[in-house]
Amino acid sequence: MSHSLPVAKALQPIIPDGVLVRGRTVLCSGDAAMSTALLAVSAATQAGSWLAIVGVSDFGLMSACEQGVALQRTVLVTPTANKKDWTSTVAAVADGFDVMMLEVPQGVSGSDARRIQTRIQARRNVLVLVETSRHATPRSVFQPDVVLHTQTTKWDGIEHGAGYVQGRHIDVTVSGRRVPRVMQYVLQHVG
Repeated sequence: MSHSLPVAKALQPIIPDGVLVRGRTVLCSGDAAMSTALLAVSAATQAGSWLAIVGVSDFGLMSACEQGVALQRTVLVTPTANKKDWTSTVAAVADGFDVMMLEVPQGVSGSDARRIQTRIQARRNVLVLVETSRHATPRSVFQPDVVLHTQTTKWDGIEHGAGYVQGRHIDVTVSGRRVPRVMQYVLQHVG
């Protein structure tokens, strides 16, 4: 088993080591969190890895497809609202998937998050967290190795109030435990 999974070309300069390292956690936050998370996992699914999407409320199949996620290797899991059931479901899913995408519900404790991250590290999965709140800083109970905080700066395709959205420009602030210093990037034409 390889120690890493590929990441989309647009994210290679942004993600430390230019790959998703097994056993690590990536947090995508801000107004483009979902698009960024889908972009982060797309190359891994195209390369044959299985993706479990657990409890992500704003997930859309068309959006995932547009970002390049291989839907034939994607499983949607909807746990109950009960915090204990959510934690058990996530732990069980970790046993069978290379990549997991989670939206953490209210009430999950720091100790639950540590248990899940320990399991992710032991199973050598990649955990991608999605936090769509508009807070300036992420509020996750997890301790992410990499944080990609996003803010849309411009939409493409809308001219004078007419037309179809073709993409957007996103400012990405990269931080986290595995990032030596906070960095700023601009992604263009993200869905």
